[in-house]
Amino acid sequence: MSTALSLPDSVVKLLKSTRFVHLATCKDNFPHVSLMNYTYYSKENEYYIITTSPKKTTKYENIISNPNVSLLVHDWISARNPDESTSDSVANKRRNSLYELLTNLNKSEISSVSVMINGKAEILSPHTDLEKFNFFKSLHLNNDSIDAIQSKNYIESEDIALILIKVSSVKVTDTNDNVESY
Repeated sequence: MSTALSLPDSVVKLLKSTRFVHLATCKDNFPHVSLMNYTYYSKENEYYIITTSPKKTTKYENIISNPNVSLLVHDWISARNPDESTSDSVANKRRNSLYELLTNLNKSEISSVSVMINGKAEILSPHTDLEKFNFFKSLHLNNDSIDAIQSKNYIESEDIALILIKVSSVKVTDTNDNVESY
């Protein structure tokens, strides 16, 4: 008999307040990491991460082959002020919007923990369980941190897979390298 997973409030708060997670998948001993937008959901000491992926991606193929995944979530803090100049001013001009977004996220909060999550991913299908599919799709579509246009284009497309990750274990590491497992 397994004990129910119980996460501390600090972890739940972090999962509810951040917008991105690193998703690690693996197939044939080749790891792959993706930066993902996600939705957090919990019910009766069961914790879930909901995300989507185009079906023609490495992460999708990896999940089909091996549903065991890891996620890393933390607050984003830039190690350097984005206004600082570097010796290569051309590189500064070529920074893409993702870099700018990541350097500006959550600047008002300083992270004290990093959370590594292990879980099992399931590709949800309207053909096998329409009620479950619609429930989790609705949660993801109504996530306030996901842009409405992105929701429409990226969550509702036929070429997109809805992925539900059931959390099985969590490790929390603080800034002093203290680790707690749940």
